[in-house]
Amino acid sequence: MKTRSVVALSLVLLVFVTACNLTSLIPGGGSAGTVSALWPDVPPFEGALRENIDLPLPARIALQAMLRGQLEFIVYTTPQPIQAVKDFYTKDRMAASGWNPESSTGCSIASSGESKEQNPVEDMCFFSKQEGNREVGLVILLLRDDKSAKTQIFYARVNLEATPAPSSSLRGSSSG
Repeated sequence: MKTRSVVALSLVLLVFVTACNLTSLIPGGGSAGTVSALWPDVPPFEGALRENIDLPLPARIALQAMLRGQLEFIVYTTPQPIQAVKDFYTKDRMAASGWNPESSTGCSIASSGESKEQNPVEDMCFFSKQEGNREVGLVILLLRDDKSAKTQIFYARVNLEATPAPSSSLRGSSSG
């Protein structure tokens, strides 16, 4: 199932984000993310500000090699708590923007009982949809930076080439 691939890739992204500890990169320099604004099909969280946070070069190279350059990301922060962000990104709101609620888990993926030192990601949302011959996944990682009293919203978009399903007519006609 394609959704499993996107979920697996998002978990790989989660591991890299955890390993890179993005909370220590604020306020990062240089070019942040791979896009300059949220995509038109992702509703912006009101009051969130774009941050200059960039993935470290080794993590970026590894992710781009695995995904063949199909990863885009951008980071915003808000003083609002994580729960407010989760409450905003509902399946209904995202469906109104074109995301498929049946193949999306939404914001129901909570982190395990690990401490913040082990896993700074406190919550994650996942949405997917089909665009032509591509499956698109959106992962929203939520981290709380207690030092700045801000929630980091890490948006990552993954575009995967869809694989055509085998034709059932080929299987049905081979009984001879």
